[in-house]
Amino acid sequence: MSSTKDLDITGIILAGGKSSRMGQDKGLKLHRGKPFIYHIIKAIESITDRILIITNNPEYTIFGYPCISDVIPNLGPVGGIYTGLKHTKTAHNLVLSCDVPLIDSLVFNKLIASYESNFDVITFQDIPLITLYNKSVINTFLESINTKRLSLKQTLSALKVKSIPIEESIAPFIKNINTPKQYKEATQWN
Repeated sequence: MSSTKDLDITGIILAGGKSSRMGQDKGLKLHRGKPFIYHIIKAIESITDRILIITNNPEYTIFGYPCISDVIPNLGPVGGIYTGLKHTKTAHNLVLSCDVPLIDSLVFNKLIASYESNFDVITFQDIPLITLYNKSVINTFLESINTKRLSLKQTLSALKVKSIPIEESIAPFIKNINTPKQYKEATQWN
């Protein structure tokens, strides 16, 4: 078991998706008057000042962190994670999507506290995009890309994954917002 002080971590935010269900860039949608990604960055800053934003959209540069285009475009989360792992300088990497504006450092602390060095990946059950990855998994992601196995679930099946249950105390913070209907519901939580 670890704490945020024990691990050298980079936060990698995947903001390169097509957002086809939302109809516009999800990371730039507003929640409480600020873009989704602003809230995510603030939560990550509570555990590290190393943040990478994986995106092709130059609008994300206003947040002051490196914005990196996918090494190989149009590969979905597998390609985004590969890009993040290729550019990170730390062994431990917190990867999350840009559609979780309610995220809280409590979630990261729970994930990091569950860290065990004999696992490649620490994740919450059924939430593959709030996950702690060891940089050593980069070759598995490259192999997935090379063999066109672009399902994140399939890629994870080739790794040693520790899946932790979602406790009631953190469930509200990991809600992802992908559709206009979910967005409308989320704005009612303000």
